[in-house]
Amino acid sequence: MPEAFAAVREASKRTIGLRHYDVQIIGGAVLHSGSIAEMRTGEGKTLVATLPVYLNALLGRSVHLVTVNDYLARRDARWMAPIYHALGLSVGVLQMAAVTENGKKAFLVDFTRESPHEDQRHLRMVDRRLAYEADVTFGTNSEFGFDYLRDNMTMRLENRVQRGHYFAIVDEVDNVLIDEARTPLIISGPASGDLEWYGRMAQVVKQLKPEDFEMDEKNRSINLTEVGVSRVESILGMQLIDPERPEDLSPEQARLMGYLQQALRAQFLFHRNKDYLVQGGKVVIVDEFTGRLMPGRRWSDGLHQAVEAKEGVKVEPESVTYATITLQNYFRMYEKLAGMTGTALTEAEEFNKIYKLEVAPIPPNLEYLAYGKDAPLVEIKTKDEEGYAYSYFAKNDSSPAGRGQGEGEPEPLFYRRKDYPDVIFRTVEAKLRALVTEIVRNHALGRPLLVGTTSVESSERLSSRLKADSVRRLMQYLLVRDHYLRANNLEEDGRLITDLVPFNEPIEKISPDALRAFIKPHGMTNISLDDESNLDNLLAILHLPGSAKDRLKKIFRGGVPHQVLNARKHTEESQIIAGAGAFGAVTIATNMAGRGVDIKLGGELAEEVISAVNRVLGKSGYKDPFDMSLQERREALQKIDPSNYGIYEAEVKLFLQYFEDMERVKELGGLHVIGSERHEARRIDNQLRGRSARQGDPGSSRFYLSLQDDLMRLFGGEQVSGLMERLKVDDSLPLEMRLVSNIIEGSQTRVEGANFDVRKHLLEYDDVLNKQRQQIYSQRDRIFVKEDLSEDVAEMLEAEVTKRVEAGLVDEEGPTAADRLARPGPAAVRGAGRLVPVLWVQVAS
Repeated sequence: MPEAFAAVREASKRTIGLRHYDVQIIGGAVLHSGSIAEMRTGEGKTLVATLPVYLNALLGRSVHLVTVNDYLARRDARWMAPIYHALGLSVGVLQMAAVTENGKKAFLVDFTRESPHEDQRHLRMVDRRLAYEADVTFGTNSEFGFDYLRDNMTMRLENRVQRGHYFAIVDEVDNVLIDEARTPLIISGPASGDLEWYGRMAQVVKQLKPEDFEMDEKNRSINLTEVGVSRVESILGMQLIDPERPEDLSPEQARLMGYLQQALRAQFLFHRNKDYLVQGGKVVIVDEFTGRLMPGRRWSDGLHQAVEAKEGVKVEPESVTYATITLQNYFRMYEKLAGMTGTALTEAEEFNKIYKLEVAPIPPNLEYLAYGKDAPLVEIKTKDEEGYAYSYFAKNDSSPAGRGQGEGEPEPLFYRRKDYPDVIFRTVEAKLRALVTEIVRNHALGRPLLVGTTSVESSERLSSRLKADSVRRLMQYLLVRDHYLRANNLEEDGRLITDLVPFNEPIEKISPDALRAFIKPHGMTNISLDDESNLDNLLAILHLPGSAKDRLKKIFRGGVPHQVLNARKHTEESQIIAGAGAFGAVTIATNMAGRGVDIKLGGELAEEVISAVNRVLGKSGYKDPFDMSLQERREALQKIDPSNYGIYEAEVKLFLQYFEDMERVKELGGLHVIGSERHEARRIDNQLRGRSARQGDPGSSRFYLSLQDDLMRLFGGEQVSGLMERLKVDDSLPLEMRLVSNIIEGSQTRVEGANFDVRKHLLEYDDVLNKQRQQIYSQRDRIFVKEDLSEDVAEMLEAEVTKRVEAGLVDEEGPTAADRLARPGPAAVRGAGRLVPVLWVQVAS
């Protein structure tokens, strides 16, 4: 291992300019041992994987690196390929069926292959088997799993593509082995069925009233009441249940009740823009954990058809399963399995029980440098201007040169992320107002923001609140509220202000005229945002410096410019996330946001810009600009006369502007991550927080919550409903109660436990199928590889005929038939053929 790791470290430095840190070497050893390495976001997991991949590939057996999407498979393969090529290894890449001739083709990394399209650059299309024959193969979990199923459905050995399951490293292992483990991989085909009833039942359930059914959103179950059954029977004009014997259903009644049950679930439990989208006349499922679309996946048992009928799109026939396997059982086939993620410890029990994987936390490189022997760094704990405690890393030097902050504190070199306490409101509307206010305040400063949401619906709702009209209305309300409090000598003490209660409704329903009429008796006649005095008041309300006034005016004129990243825009994910750290950037994203994608402060530098800079440096006498860091290239450019920039002057200016923007963003505190709702799993919240403060950059995070959020409403139980009744507080102010935080943590813990049980039971069911699957697939393998099957066929024939003859000799009316068959005769011999004498011997004995 030491020799192999040393070779990889040196090859990496010489090819892509990156040298593995000591902690990355530790991470590589953990992966090689077949464990999960928990490494924080931005600690270089992609580079870590090169160490065990090379070592295990030396055996000449299959090495698979599993990513969460096709983009990361392409990116990581091309990024790390120079290392592998320098070490004599080939690199294969699997991509979705739509771009690989329905799964028949794949790619090899080939740097001689150029293409204007990102998804084909440096990738040469080959037969899929050749990608698996490469020393290391990159792809998503679904591509590896479906190839396994297809291999076991093929009718010819040469059509198989995989070459065994020796070693796999699963990137974002919690997403693949935990979140997606509830969805089995299925290859299916169309089945016969009566599609008309889906449409009829969809129309029926739309006529139902709340008293007609009982719904449990928490467990996603719904049932008709007796009143509801009567109403449905009246609408259909037929009896669905015999009132005297309700448990006895005829086959036809059971079939109709199945259609009705799925129609109820589709109508009331599955919601458009949250659980699914409608695109191109098709219902496309949205993954509840990743926020990504799952094209080609369909709900089973008629639910998908019921949703299609509800949305009025073409109802596709129900499918019949040809082959299926859960991700748990697929990955348990590997002789050696390892994984990487930033969030695994909260699921350590499940990893151990299901996959026999241990979780080893790897310290961040900065902590390793700060706490090791003769540490070059030291951690400094302090407080910010708002009184929140945080820490940063400084040079371990007690000399005055190492001091820079007031009162002798050392100058920061690297930062820890500031995780501010949750801000919890009574209602969703109050939370949305606080969110928008926070976004406006930070955007006016120019600080980049990443706002996490839990669904497409909530991301688009927040996006609409950032339009100019909604923002202006909210700012006018803040002005009116502030003036009312000052005019009446009231303090923000949390008590309910009765006069302001009418303005607690959604902001879009509040008119400027209503605000003017309310505040006029209190001495305020002008609520225009063009008024300079009002603008000055808003600067004070939002705690903004005077320098932010011009940016604030732009917001009032055009709203907050922002990007929305959700399942509708999944193809733009990498571009949107790459620019999320730019000066003034605002990005609203579902929980798909950028797993595996770095958010760099100041934004992303285009490759064309970097190439142009390298040409300028090369012409100016710098021999190896490719080996220079970006900072070194910046310093070199500043020494060159601008007249020497030539035709690349625009690109050089962009390059230099990038560093200026990076410094401005750092001075503002780096990327600020805002969570608009808690997720069901704590580690997904941690993933969102981890988008900020990568590799020692400054950054912070904060969650804005309400007692009406789904997690609280469905899993908080009576505690939350009781609080909602008891609390008579001003909706505009957050709740400062430890009890609320405890309810949130308890809700998440309960949901995590419930989801674990679901995955465990799914695995238990699949384990039964897995034994049969293994037996059948092993027989197929035997048939494929054995040259002469005549003995096997003879044995099967003899066993089958023996079984049938013995069954035929049983005669309930007496031994007559058996006696007749037992007597030898020419006709009997001719009729039974060569096997009859053998059977006579068996019968006689």
